[in-house]
Amino acid sequence: MLNLHCMRKFIIALLLIFINCSPSFSKVVNIDLEEMIQVALEQNQDLKIKRLELQAKEKDIKIANRLKNPEIQSNVVIGNVALGNCSQAGLSQPIEVLKRGIRKKVAEQKYSMKETELKQFEHNFKLQIMQAYFDVLYAKSIYQIQQSRLSLFESWVQITTDREKHASYEIDNLKADIQYASQKIAVNRAHSDMLAKQFELNKLLNTGNEDVMFDTKESSLLEEDWKFLDFEIPDYDFLERTAFKYSYMIKLSDLDILKSKSELKQAKHQRIPDMTLAGGYAWQYHKNASPHYGGAFVGLGLDLPILYNYTPDIEKANLFLERSKANKKAYEYQLKYELKKDYNIFKYSAENLKYSKEILADSKRIVEISTKRYVEAKNNYSDLIVNANAHQEIITQHLSIISRHFYSYLELMQDIGHDILIDDVL
Repeated sequence: MLNLHCMRKFIIALLLIFINCSPSFSKVVNIDLEEMIQVALEQNQDLKIKRLELQAKEKDIKIANRLKNPEIQSNVVIGNVALGNCSQAGLSQPIEVLKRGIRKKVAEQKYSMKETELKQFEHNFKLQIMQAYFDVLYAKSIYQIQQSRLSLFESWVQITTDREKHASYEIDNLKADIQYASQKIAVNRAHSDMLAKQFELNKLLNTGNEDVMFDTKESSLLEEDWKFLDFEIPDYDFLERTAFKYSYMIKLSDLDILKSKSELKQAKHQRIPDMTLAGGYAWQYHKNASPHYGGAFVGLGLDLPILYNYTPDIEKANLFLERSKANKKAYEYQLKYELKKDYNIFKYSAENLKYSKEILADSKRIVEISTKRYVEAKNNYSDLIVNANAHQEIITQHLSIISRHFYSYLELMQDIGHDILIDDVL
């Protein structure tokens, strides 16, 4: 009985170890791009950190608007010197003159910049999610192509086996076997690449939830009409006006100029003397007075900028203002050329996509005809392989054109620097 009892304990312990050490699998959730972006904006840990930083920046406004605390002052004389000299005890209040308001204004402008930087970060993050989502679809498409070729080559093995024996029967059969085995390697490689892109997407999402793994709703770029491949972009003039009106980068440049102007004013205000007001009780000991003479005192102090007049601070602030203006001018100049470049890339990639769809349909038809003719012994196995490889190149080219088209759209949205056109598509 004792041995049986010990055996049960041993088995239970093994089961517990197995349960604790066995790998856990995440639940796969398939959602479309719009939902994926929403998940990212709500659950991404990096965004949560950015929002906390913004909240901390808001506290800087209250810090900048602070008043200086009063100070306790005392001046007590002791001993014979107290006869004929007064002692004092009271409060002094430092007062900043024309400095607190401009300091608060600078803090508010820095907060506005931080708020705009967060919006810009969210915009760029959306584009990153869109790119990662597309990359998963692209990898799925490649995997699907390789699987289709595997099925094709498997059918060729059967065809070469079932076909009537001829002079090159054995060679054709061996070629088909080699082609089929080689394709298995290509399928595994494509599968590995697809999984890597899925992991990269979830790494970018960074939701902090290990129990859920998000995946694309669509299975391929080839079999389904993905709406993001059919979007229409307005004419160039509209895009340029939109970019210059809504771009977060231009807004940041404008805010930086306003902040620099305020900082220049703040530096100039350092020359205005600060005051210190003081007052309290004063008393004096006298040998003929009992207990002493009592009264009050008042005082005024000024912080005079004589030894240091803040000229370097003013010159530095003025240089930063000129730099802010130059930065905006340089960015606007470069933005126009960047918009023109990416707009033309997008325009011609859209045209190429139409041509590629037509070529793909014709290529698929050629493979079907070639396979039929081989079954009917009207062409050889080499022709079959040549046509299949040519079709593979055309499919790969088609996916590359799709990729260039979508990437050119993302680059345009990067140039626009705002969500306004992305939200219209979503």
